[in-house]
Amino acid sequence: MSRRAAGLVLGAALLLLAAGGLTWWWVGRNARRTGGSAAPAAVPAGPQTTFAADLYFPAETGLRAERRNLVGSNTPKDRIRKIVQALLAGPSAGRAGLARPLPPGVEVGAVELTPEGTAYLDLRWAEHDDPPPGGSDAEMQAVYSLVDSIALNVPEAQRVVLL
Repeated sequence: MSRRAAGLVLGAALLLLAAGGLTWWWVGRNARRTGGSAAPAAVPAGPQTTFAADLYFPAETGLRAERRNLVGSNTPKDRIRKIVQALLAGPSAGRAGLARPLPPGVEVGAVELTPEGTAYLDLRWAEHDDPPPGGSDAEMQAVYSLVDSIALNVPEAQRVVLL
């Protein structure tokens, strides 16, 4: 291959890379501006059923479980979404000593589950660029609250990645 041909191929590759990066930036910018996801919200598949889930809420000393009956489809992704939404709503009114794992306004974005068992959970906090404030203990309790509630209630989820 001549130097001129190699230069043209390299130039075309760089142009495609720049166009892809610009598109990625533009889509992400518009999604942040609207407070939503670039992808449409997932519609639950299949019939809706009631399932029992142990939700793990931060307490003064570690986590404490609260059993709840949740309504959703039997798909693992929908069960993960319903479990996280219930955690974000907070503990039941009569449960003294339990706290929300994350502040009000945090919402579930996308939920993905790979065939290998890794659950990817995208959490969004509208109109906030930084994550919620908190010390290391509060952050660890929030992470373990989410991970334990997902991993112990959805057998298909062996690992949880928070985005």
